[in-house]
Amino acid sequence: MAGLLRLVLEKVKAWLSLIRIGNVSMMGLATIVGYVSSGGSSIEEMISAAMVAMLVGAGGNIVNDYFDRFIDAINKPWRPIPSGIISPSTAHTVSIGFMIAGTGLSLLLPSPCFIIAVIASLLLYEYSRWIKKTGVPGNIVVALLSGLSILYGGFAAGNPEASILPSLYAFLLIFGREIYKGIEDVEGDRKYGVHTVAVVLGERTAFIIGTIILLLVIAISPIPYVMYGYNVFYLILALLGVDTLIVYSIYLVARNPRNAWRATRVLKIPLLTGLLAFLVGVL
Repeated sequence: MAGLLRLVLEKVKAWLSLIRIGNVSMMGLATIVGYVSSGGSSIEEMISAAMVAMLVGAGGNIVNDYFDRFIDAINKPWRPIPSGIISPSTAHTVSIGFMIAGTGLSLLLPSPCFIIAVIASLLLYEYSRWIKKTGVPGNIVVALLSGLSILYGGFAAGNPEASILPSLYAFLLIFGREIYKGIEDVEGDRKYGVHTVAVVLGERTAFIIGTIILLLVIAISPIPYVMYGYNVFYLILALLGVDTLIVYSIYLVARNPRNAWRATRVLKIPLLTGLLAFLVGVL
């Protein structure tokens, strides 16, 4: 009995790792931020929109690991698929199921939401299958999809224009992080022909480009407070919870490119605090 329980817990842990539960939860939060900042007022509608983003995002995360299983065998052999805990065919089937479930749920929302869910699902699949190997275009797709989570909440609320600013904020932060991530994964990416900036132009150039993008996040962080009437709590969270950590991440990679692994993990925190900043900023 103890052995069976251990096996079940191992499987559950593997699936949570495969869907990247933290990442998926932030997608849901991003959609809620977009919904609230756009003036949405229906709890049911907000939860439905967040669930769509989370289901589609989970499917995208799983299929990304499915197509990356050979690269991960070099870079991250402990991941659920290369380690053998979850079979590739099972992961692929479940990923499609998540995307279909999310797209189906979007039918309960305003009509643009269904179209966006379909487009996002296709982009996530094709990104993992081949767009990722294009390097910068792949990085842009990831950043666009991340920003789209916020815009999705705006579309669900019927006022997507109000969610453009936080969406841009998320886009730049994710874009810079993706460039740094290319430094982290350069060895496996080079072997399997993934044309990231770090592979094509070198790790130093990737650091410079990623840093410029992240500095843009810092440059625009006061704008919601100064120009759009966000409250002081937004400013505090943006400056202390986002900008400070971005500076620290830049320092880590500047000190040693091998620190890119640590830097990309640190940059997950500003993703959360940035979303919280926009959420409390309009309350």
